[in-house]
Amino acid sequence: MLTVFTEQFGKIEVLAKGIRKITSKLRSGADVFYLSEIEFVQGKNYKILTDSLLIDKFNGLRESPNKVVFIKAIVASLNDFLTSQEKDEKIWQFISNIFCSLNAQPLNGAGDQSLFYHYSLWNFFAVLGYSPELHHCPMCSKKLLPETFFFVPSEGGVVCWQCFSANDLKRNGLWFPIKVDAVKALRVWLSHDWAEAGKVSFGQEAQQNLWDISKSYLSFLQENVS
Repeated sequence: MLTVFTEQFGKIEVLAKGIRKITSKLRSGADVFYLSEIEFVQGKNYKILTDSLLIDKFNGLRESPNKVVFIKAIVASLNDFLTSQEKDEKIWQFISNIFCSLNAQPLNGAGDQSLFYHYSLWNFFAVLGYSPELHHCPMCSKKLLPETFFFVPSEGGVVCWQCFSANDLKRNGLWFPIKVDAVKALRVWLSHDWAEAGKVSFGQEAQQNLWDISKSYLSFLQENVS
């Protein structure tokens, strides 16, 4: 059984009979992380793959073990949220862009690789409709100035310290202090492609802050989004 994300049908599962055989005509176009044109028929219990034509192997991705690790993590997150057989052009375009960017862009060291993963993750949140509010406090609607911020998933984004204190959010659920540089990085990531977003630089402390929030926000959405 193969899980495939398609442009026309969204996420589907297809049965690839005999694909493990060396002589299988399906084998050359249906490997993991391939872009292929496929044909299938609806069987009694499963969709059955009948043909696959390779379009792109993404060799630039496959030749880098570190890139493979990151695309696996990104795809695992995608799979958690995507429902079966729902066509979504935005998701299709997002996946295409991520694979093409990762295939083409050199990622120099663990720092670049981690940046790309988190950039992809936050843009996936945005495509799903869960982009956080980063410019105005979601509670008082005032413009966020460079001061003390708190990331509060249940409120939909970055809350100013006045609202955080006044509403005693410290006692009421999940929250994280978020550094000003981390907020600035997210603003750029969610409004630019990787060619520009990848140029953003911010300190190690702010990076770790953002990585921790990314992980926690992903867990929050996994638990609360059906």
